[in-house]
Amino acid sequence: MSSNITWPGIHFNQTYIDFKYDWNHFSTYIAVVPWFYIIPSFFIMCKIFKTFFKFSKKGSSHKIDRHVLLIISLSQLTCFALFVFDYFMTRFPSSGIITAWCATITPNHWLKMIVFLTLYFTYLAMAIPFLMPVVRLFIVLFPSNHNEINAKLVNIGVPLFLVYPICFTFYFIPALGICKQASFPYPFGSVTIYYTQSAFGLRNGYFHLYNIVFWMSASVAANVILFCKVVKAKSKLVNKSKSSYKAELSMTITTLSMIASYAINGIFLILYISFAGTHDYVSYAEIVRPFGNDLQTCVTTWLFYLTHPVFKKPSTDMEAMFSTSSQKRTTKRTTV
Repeated sequence: MSSNITWPGIHFNQTYIDFKYDWNHFSTYIAVVPWFYIIPSFFIMCKIFKTFFKFSKKGSSHKIDRHVLLIISLSQLTCFALFVFDYFMTRFPSSGIITAWCATITPNHWLKMIVFLTLYFTYLAMAIPFLMPVVRLFIVLFPSNHNEINAKLVNIGVPLFLVYPICFTFYFIPALGICKQASFPYPFGSVTIYYTQSAFGLRNGYFHLYNIVFWMSASVAANVILFCKVVKAKSKLVNKSKSSYKAELSMTITTLSMIASYAINGIFLILYISFAGTHDYVSYAEIVRPFGNDLQTCVTTWLFYLTHPVFKKPSTDMEAMFSTSSQKRTTKRTTV
């Protein structure tokens, strides 16, 4: 390569080309630890998907609302994809295992795609959970025809949400991916995947923050409305089901864990935007940030799986599960 070219990041820096990987460092441990909880969580996700497909085949005669389970399944699939790409953007390269190789290549679009897909699934993971309280709200408001309404909502909403992240990542089209030295307290040789030459010099920080605020506010508002409607609906029930109560509690806990992930990511992002490079505590927080993302991936998955009665042994009260409803007011059960 020509010596008069200034390359961004660590590219063609001889010091990094000569770097020797040392596995015995905290950055390697940080890269290894997540797999101890992600792999079991992945198997739980597979069980949730299996349950969804099982009840989808059975049809509506079993009165199991498939749309709630579909939204949860899509949300967890999105979170798992986010974990994978975020892992290869931050935790894996920060171990130092690819540093020497990365220093010998030019900035390219393949590295850029890692960052792009990380941000794409970040925005998607924020949007899809919003559908869950909306779907549950329609179950309460329209007990006799909520299946048709929610089917239209899902058929329109999910494709729109798949496109929506492009609105906040379009500036990646001309960008190139680079490897750059990770900030303190990571040691020399720990790198992260980043980008340069984005369209109009745009950066992700404020786009990300505004989306967190919007989706968290929208989710909280939808859940407050849902809670009020559920309390009102329960006061009119004649027969109250234990399984119905457990399913409702499970949905509430799952939703709250999703909202908590908004708040955690928002706090990390505000700290990064405000104090990055100026305070050691923020640098340490950047190490913890990916584990905050894992909250929605793992904790939400396990909470839903361990608390919802549909994953327990079959009982005689199956119709109460997954937001069921009867057309007769005197026997209607509403589990949202």
